Amino acid sequence: MQKRRADALAEKPFSLSLSSGFFGFFAHAGFVQALEEMQLKPEVVTGSSAGAIVSAGLGSGLSAKEIRNICLGLKKSDFWDPGLGFGLLKGEKLEQFLGGHLLKDFSEMKLPVQISVFDILARKTKVLTSGSVAKACRASCAVPLLFQPVRIDGRLYWDGGVLDRPAIKGLEESPYPIVYHYLDAKGWVSNLEDRRIYKKHHEAPFFLKTLKIPAAGPNKLHVGPEVIDYAYKESLKWLSGKV
Repeated sequence: MQKRRADALAEKPFSLSLSSGFFGFFAHAGFVQALEEMQLKPEVVTGSSAGAIVSAGLGSGLSAKEIRNICLGLKKSDFWDPGLGFGLLKGEKLEQFLGGHLLKDFSEMKLPVQISVFDILARKTKVLTSGSVAKACRASCAVPLLFQPVRIDGRLYWDGGVLDRPAIKGLEESPYPIVYHYLDAKGWVSNLEDRRIYKKHHEAPFFLKTLKIPAAGPNKLHVGPEVIDYAYKESLKWLSGKV
């Protein structure tokens, strides 16, 4: 007899991965709102780029409502800090904004959090699990050329979505089923990666790819409530579906 996904997830521990996606933290906020309503809590949460912000919020013990308020409270002036460097924005303002809402260090987290970043010199994904949470999120969100690389412990990092859009590098040895909240890719490069990831993971029983999300961006933050509500409703339907 088939079960609802929510019921199946309630029976045993699971990991949660929140993918990258340009300003996709709105959609992830809607997804975690649905999880919370169904009283589903992951054992481990991973995030890449936009997913890193919401993952860090969960790890900091924030409720879905608090995460929603942080996302909706973000203004362009909170992250728009142009400066000289290999990228338009320095990213210092974003780190400061996140630091005002998240726990300071990974060691303080209420549940394990793993944040994917791209090591520029090594040309591979690295998973951050220690040090400053806000700086790790800043690095994971550092879209190449839009944001300048972020230096952590002598290494330079860019957006975790460069090679790990689904944020699953840290879950390769996970003993738990993975719940994927995967956002639709934008741009031709991301779409190439998107096809590869989708082909590999879309048949997993807990893979949700949220489509047709209203486009958000630095000048379209006003669509945040619409995106959150859309993702929330789609996620509720998915969790109520059969697995």
